[in-house]
Order: sequence, then C-alpha cells, then structure tokens
Amino acid sequence: MPSAEEKTVGLALVTYQSAEDLPGFLETLEAAVEPYAVDVIGIDNVSTDRSADIVEEFGARVIRNPRNVGLAAAINQGAAATSADWILVANPDTKLAPGSIAALVDTAKADERIGMIGPRIARLDGTLYPSGRRFPSLAVGIAHALLGGVWPANPATRRYFGKPVTEVSDVDWISGCCMLFRREAFEAVGGFDDRYFLYFEETKMALDMHRGGWRVVLDPSVEIRHREGGSMRSAPFRKIRTHHRSALRFYCDYHRGTPWMVFAPLVAAGLIVRGAVAVARTALTQRLKRG
Repeated sequence: MPSAEEKTVGLALVTYQSAEDLPGFLETLEAAVEPYAVDVIGIDNVSTDRSADIVEEFGARVIRNPRNVGLAAAINQGAAATSADWILVANPDTKLAPGSIAALVDTAKADERIGMIGPRIARLDGTLYPSGRRFPSLAVGIAHALLGGVWPANPATRRYFGKPVTEVSDVDWISGCCMLFRREAFEAVGGFDDRYFLYFEETKMALDMHRGGWRVVLDPSVEIRHREGGSMRSAPFRKIRTHHRSALRFYCDYHRGTPWMVFAPLVAAGLIVRGAVAVARTALTQRLKRG
C-alpha cells in the first residue's frame, strides 16, 4: 500500500483578483483529487479583492506576496511550500471534474519518465480548448500570430494546435490552466523559469522537461472545464504587453544556439505590430461596452 505521503497532491493555487472564480473552483477540488489527499497552498499576488481570504477560509495555507512576483515565481513558491510528491497547478477559472486529478496521477504513475501531464480541456460551453500543442516553427508562428485572430481555421493555426489526441500521448506542451508534475521532474529542471512573468511559462517548462529527458503527456480521457479569457479581465493592456514580451522570450529560448536566432529582430517587430493591433482592438471593445 502506498504511504499517505505518496498519496498527497500539492496544489500551487496562484491568485490575482480571482475572487469571482475561486468559489466555483474550490468546490470541485476535493472530489477531483479523491481518493488522494490534497495540500492547498495559496499564493496571492497582491489582490485587492478577497482572493486570499477565500482561499484561507477554505482551510489552505496562503502566501501573501508584498508585490506581484508573476505567475512562474508564485508557482515555485507554492511548490516549495508543500512536500507532496505530485505538484498540481490549476487556474482559479477552471472547474475540475470528479476524479480528474486522481486519474492524472494514476496515468503518470504508470511511467516514471512522465514529468508533466495535463487533461483534455473544454470551454464552459463544452467546446474543445486546444491543448497538447506543438512548438511552432518560425513560419507557423508568424502565420498563426497574424491570422489566428481573424481566421481561426487557417492552416498555420491548425498545425500549431495539432490534431486532438484520442489516447494518452506525448505532446510538445500542454495548457497551463491545469498541469500536474512529478516532483522529481519539477525539481530536476529547476521549477518554472521566473523570467516569464505571465504567459508562455508552461511552454518554457515543457521545453525544459523535454530537454531534461522527461515526457510531457496529455491524457484525453480526463476532462476539465476552463473559462476562456478569464485571466484577461483585469489589467488587459498590461497583459497584452506581457504576452508579447513572453512570446519573444520563448522564441529566443527555443532557438538559442541555432541559426534561427538571426530572425529574432524580425519576430520582435512582428510582435510589436501584433501587440499594437491587440491594444487597439481591446480599447475599441471596452469603448463599445461602455456604450
């Protein structure tokens, strides 16, 4: 029989203005992890709402950061605060199905080389949210960046998202809204790269896992629900800037030491243009909402 320690999942629950989503998430947590025990560590990045209080009232330990340290660094804080063999990262805007996290643990236990695993993800309306994506080539990345927002079914975006998997499969990377890590693998790669304040932190983690010899896996038999766009509700303009900065950083990390680095200035220029368009679109949307 496995020991109680081996049956523990440690949740690094990062919050920032998450009070609206937290009750719905927390009410699904225990049923998702059973029969395993869950150790919840809340890490709050200076929310001005009741995010930290809600997590504390749930019975969790909470780290209240005096400043916003970013998502990657906060996850590392949570992982360091629990001794669990399995480290779960899940966004407050997700809803976990009963038995979902336990099933991920069981799948990962079947192969000690699995370092990072995620579920199939559906939006709240039941439509599929793309996970198990590919690391994009330069051409695919540019085409997806330019066309994805106006022509979602374009060939580059379809290639980037990949075909939906129908069985437990190795993938390049999985969505950061729900990820489970083997502690040994998490520590072997040094945790999340805290240069990534927000966005692409899960992509860089998956890259580090691959480079460290660990498997990155998606288990489509497990499904959770995700409120797409929930993370953009607060400070949307700052998040647009951060997203594009992280995209450039990942391009450089992915291609460092290869001839593709020569195109980094071109990628940077393209991201600046794309970011400007995103800012303009967001400003227009907000103006229309205000009437």
